[in-house]
Amino acid sequence: MTQNMLVLKGKRILFAEDDIIARTQIGEILEMLFGEVFIASDGEEAYHIYEDESPDIVITDIKMPKKDGLNLIRRIRQNNYEIPIILMTSFAEQEMLLHAANLSIDGYLVKPVELEKLTHTVCRAIQRTHKNEGLIVLGKNLFYNSATQELYHNHNVVVLGLKEQELLLLLINNRHKTVTKDEIGKTLWPLDPICESAIKNIVLRLRKKLGIDIIISVRGIGYRLDTRESAR
Repeated sequence: MTQNMLVLKGKRILFAEDDIIARTQIGEILEMLFGEVFIASDGEEAYHIYEDESPDIVITDIKMPKKDGLNLIRRIRQNNYEIPIILMTSFAEQEMLLHAANLSIDGYLVKPVELEKLTHTVCRAIQRTHKNEGLIVLGKNLFYNSATQELYHNHNVVVLGLKEQELLLLLINNRHKTVTKDEIGKTLWPLDPICESAIKNIVLRLRKKLGIDIIISVRGIGYRLDTRESAR
């Protein structure tokens, strides 16, 4: 669940809802979860946004003006069976769900929507086609999202400096081998002579920010990531 929520930060969602209060409240929650949120007030507007922006996931209310949720989904499904779609309903609209049986819906939300139910349903839906996409497990509760280029530790974003980010990426991209001090120097300071003290300092700073000691020193050679814990 945690890994899937981190992946959402690199995703774009289309949310269609005609009720202004629900649209505002749920829209604010989605903006915290996703990298980009497109909001429509009716089905026709939603389809135009879908065509123009190509979102990664869709949440639509079942009853809307101009084009209801079922017609919106039918139109999307004519050419796209991959995109996850979640349908939002009220208890009074349960009979309409019978018409959604053949539309390959990835989940349902009953209004009023609870935060826990929303996040759980969205994570399960996105998992179908984007399972752990771009997410690299570095250790317990430590993840790097290559899609957003963000490091997460215990659910929080760890702010990295430019050189710390460059070093981490170098180690991640070569995580099955030892990266030499010469390689680190040429990557981080391509125009300057190799300075072992500068390399040592940046390694120490990155170790401190990672929160767990996964950068292994290989004496006389360089550094590598300890991936044994993440492989379990």
